[in-house]
Amino acid sequence: MELKDIVAIAGQSGLHKIVGRSKNGLIVETIGTGRRFSTSFQDKVSVLEDISIYTLEEDLRLNKVLLKLKEVGEVPTAKEDMKKLREFLIGAINLDSERVYDNDIKKLLNWFHWLKDVLDFSKLNETEEGKEATAETAEATDVAAEPVAEEVKPKKVAAKKTAAPKTAAPKSAAPKANSKGAGGSKTSYRPKAV
Repeated sequence: MELKDIVAIAGQSGLHKIVGRSKNGLIVETIGTGRRFSTSFQDKVSVLEDISIYTLEEDLRLNKVLLKLKEVGEVPTAKEDMKKLREFLIGAINLDSERVYDNDIKKLLNWFHWLKDVLDFSKLNETEEGKEATAETAEATDVAAEPVAEEVKPKKVAAKKTAAPKTAAPKSAAPKANSKGAGGSKTSYRPKAV
């Protein structure tokens, strides 16, 4: 199972694996219980691959966070003291403690414990290495493309045609009637007769 196949749904406890699609949304299976149900367009569904956590250096993608937690080994449960949980995450992933709420920390640790047995961590590592290689290739392509961009000659711009000057019609000196006052509006409020 990969991170792109797992979703969190607002208002539903636990994590869910995408099983299929329906015309109105997704068909998901709850991890652990195996209960299947469908979502609708009104449900707020978050794919775990798109989630990131605030750290002091940068926003860290969830796949990197899960890999770092796996490397640590002994990860506390979300039921422990919140101060200890914050200290653990500050040491493990360099968490930005001021920007991350307590509920988010508990959610992250719960997710890790639910996924540690079913998630393929080797694919997380491969995905991360693949993204880094793609980024390096893109940078190399950008560097190679820069000299070509400098050699392009600018296009000649055609001269603008000037239009004949327009003559303005004289404005009348009579003031305009105010449409908002004195019954000028066609739709007005009339109270019902009692």
